[in-house]
Amino acid sequence: MTARMWTAWMRGDVESVLSRFSRSPGVSGFGTDPTEVFDDPVRLERYTRAEFEAMGGPWPFGPAEIDAWHEGDVGWSTVRAEMLSDGSRTLRVSYVFRLERDDWRVVHQHWSVGVTNEELLGVHLPLEVLAEAVEGERPDLTGAAAPDGTVTVVFTDIEESTRLNASFGDRAWLEVLRAHNALIADATEQHGGTVVKGQGDGFMLAFPSARRALDCARRIERDVAATFDDPGSPIRVRIGVHVGEVVREWDDFFGHAVNYAARVAGAARGGEALVSSLVHELVAPTGEFTFEAPRSVEMKGIDGPQLVYALAR
Repeated sequence: MTARMWTAWMRGDVESVLSRFSRSPGVSGFGTDPTEVFDDPVRLERYTRAEFEAMGGPWPFGPAEIDAWHEGDVGWSTVRAEMLSDGSRTLRVSYVFRLERDDWRVVHQHWSVGVTNEELLGVHLPLEVLAEAVEGERPDLTGAAAPDGTVTVVFTDIEESTRLNASFGDRAWLEVLRAHNALIADATEQHGGTVVKGQGDGFMLAFPSARRALDCARRIERDVAATFDDPGSPIRVRIGVHVGEVVREWDDFFGHAVNYAARVAGAARGGEALVSSLVHELVAPTGEFTFEAPRSVEMKGIDGPQLVYALAR
């Protein structure tokens, strides 16, 4: 049903599209435009006809990736297709069907166009939002603290993940995320850390020592290179590391240390583990790690340039 309906959209066949909709009260839908909110079949039909008339021909959609399910007399499906007029964006559509007189009819549809989080909200996601979420929740990290009460915080995400999602397509990108998220969780566990929170391709991790955190960072970068080992693979993880005292400075830890760690990660390049000057001071004297020359970066919400150090590969 969804495939036939999509074919009708692509060829500009309004009668075939409308024939798939139920005429029952309660039929509803949302379009990509803020004004496109429908709560009855008559208004939906009137608006759809006007759209087809304005298009004057086939709609600018590429071939669709379709998934569909049903249970009893209810079915639902999802559609993902490239916008031919703007190949950088993906059109997403979901349908809810009801079986009426032995035929499936649409009772709800929802259309959306993929827009980057930066364009929509003006901030880079997920790291800054992830840090804000952790600050709001304030999970108990005493179990991840060192004897002196400090916790080493690590943020990770995939460089340019929004662009890569559009390039790979939703289904292939989901497989990338599954492999990426599994290796993050495994590396964290192997080095005695805790996955505090994950969101999309971004993670906040906590460790009882900076040494364990940096060992884990090296393991993550190595595993990413091994897992996505195609020549020229664009999958690169950036990592930021900072340390703060959680036991005696609870409010300041979540108000500053967590956000600072997220901003260190935001300053990292793909395939790079970047540490704050405080972490560098803690581990450099041990001789276990080598670092590249320090560089000065500006961080949103932090006064003045900040020194950070890239862990040598």
